[in-house]
Amino acid sequence: MAICLALSFISMMLPANVSGLGKSLISAPVLAHPNDEPLYTTLLEGINEQQEINSILMLHHGQRLPTTILKAVGKIQIPQLIVTKNQATFLLKKKFNTEILSIIVMSSLVDYELMKLLADLLYYVRQTRILNIALDVLEYKEQFLFICQQYNMTNVLLQFMQTKEEILNSSLYMLKPYPQYHWEADLYDDSSNKQSYYQQHWRNMYNKTLMTYVDESDIKSLYYEDTQGHMQLNGYVARFVLLFAQLFNASLQMAFPLSITNPTHDSVILEQMVRKNLLDVPMILDTTTDGHELLPWTDVYEFDQGLLMVPCAQKFTTQEVYGILLNIHFMACVISSTVLLSLAHSLIDYVYDDFLQLTRLLLSDRILPGVLGQAFKVRASKSGSLKIIYLLLFIVGLYINTQFSAKVNTLFTRPPYHQQIESMQDVVKSPKKVLLYEANTEILSIFMRDYQSSFITTKNYTYMRDMLLHLNTTYSYYTSSGLWDILMQQQQFYSHPAFCTYDNLTLFKNLLWAIPLQPNSPYKDALNHLIHQVHDFGFMHAWVYSTLADMLKLRLMSLRDPYVKRGPMALNVNDLFWIWIMVIMGFVASCMVFLLEIIVGCLIRNMKIMREKRVVKQRIIV
Repeated sequence: MAICLALSFISMMLPANVSGLGKSLISAPVLAHPNDEPLYTTLLEGINEQQEINSILMLHHGQRLPTTILKAVGKIQIPQLIVTKNQATFLLKKKFNTEILSIIVMSSLVDYELMKLLADLLYYVRQTRILNIALDVLEYKEQFLFICQQYNMTNVLLQFMQTKEEILNSSLYMLKPYPQYHWEADLYDDSSNKQSYYQQHWRNMYNKTLMTYVDESDIKSLYYEDTQGHMQLNGYVARFVLLFAQLFNASLQMAFPLSITNPTHDSVILEQMVRKNLLDVPMILDTTTDGHELLPWTDVYEFDQGLLMVPCAQKFTTQEVYGILLNIHFMACVISSTVLLSLAHSLIDYVYDDFLQLTRLLLSDRILPGVLGQAFKVRASKSGSLKIIYLLLFIVGLYINTQFSAKVNTLFTRPPYHQQIESMQDVVKSPKKVLLYEANTEILSIFMRDYQSSFITTKNYTYMRDMLLHLNTTYSYYTSSGLWDILMQQQQFYSHPAFCTYDNLTLFKNLLWAIPLQPNSPYKDALNHLIHQVHDFGFMHAWVYSTLADMLKLRLMSLRDPYVKRGPMALNVNDLFWIWIMVIMGFVASCMVFLLEIIVGCLIRNMKIMREKRVVKQRIIV
């Protein structure tokens, strides 16, 4: 009755193509030796007592199961799922947790199809507990061992049941995956000092060699040669893998030689090594928004955000301050005041004194110095209108000179700041481009689609990294919140920060970083266990500061303040850029006027000569 209820419960949880699993599974069961039921019951109760079983998966290659096995399973009152090799497959990980016991029953030679079915059902959770019951089977162990190794199954018990002349012989073997796959009849667990059916074999890998490889991504992974020429590793990802090997008695070997001058980017390691199953435990992290892709990876090792760091707004330079002072508005005020007052002065001279100088009509040497607030020469006259013009000239010059002096004092003592980049719209408007490593373009493709003109890419990762770590303000950069925290600490030694970031520049708010592994990696449980221990004890923070110290020693970063005040400095040629522009414009204008005066003078002289010749001819005719 319990088995039937369990089957109905499981069928409601499974997909439609698996809902008909139990129609002929328990009908007409095979009778086994009557003395083996207590043995099965004791074994299952011992396994459950050691670690609780939440569900049982039973597989067999025929249409019937021995009655004694069904009765023993039914006694522990646990939901059961019985599957034959002819039925549909599905992923147990999507429906059950990992506290599942898989029982596979074979009564002949190793059934490769049934083992493949089990491997497919336990995809991503093949390190769960597996019990193989072999009924009257000979020459079985080595074949089954090979299959377990092929499918990365590490937690396996092999129960031999043989009946000869009504005498039941039973033998139990445990799979030991390290250093090589082999069987052991001794179930004693050294770590717990007691007999244990299923052990955490990864706690001692017996110096098994694991293939790995490392990128050079700053605080995550850093490698370099010391003074003795030995390769050194640091970074909170590399140190984690080193601790993993040290703690669980494993050896690490680089899959390929490391290059100091040309480090391999993590994207290349992921595509060319991890996904081709060349590495056991890579020293890289990766992130994805696809939940299915996360299944074979470790638990989350780091949670951070992806953001843009942009140069902080800087003060205007002396050259730019002069550009503000001598802007179009100021020049328009000076020119318009000069022209209007010069016209008024010439008009009064012509009306009252019948005196007119065309050279002073628009630009009078009596008016321009007064407009600029300088001393100017007045013409003695009894005209009241001219005196009013001089009074207006004094007021205009006083106003312009006062405003200019006040702005000079303000802008040179407290220069204004450029507009700060605080959003993607500001990034588009800014002349600063975002320097991006070419391999990261896929990650930022959703943003680059709308702001393509603001990004530039480079294939030289070392160049981009050096620009970023030395806080070169030529570009903006894409970085993680973890590295940004380190750069913020670096900028605490500066008189003012070189780079800033804002909420509107956070491109990815939730990034889950984990170590990408091969599907069904036998090292996943050990890595997950260590990840939580590392975070509980705060090792990650210690490794970050250790890596930062190495980066400072290697001069990959610097705490030297690039904005050290050097005291008063003399103006240079660049500071007076706009002054030189005005001088050149004045020189060009004077040259043009000079040439114009020569041309006009020549024309006037020619006209006089022609007029005199015409008069002489008329006199001769007369």
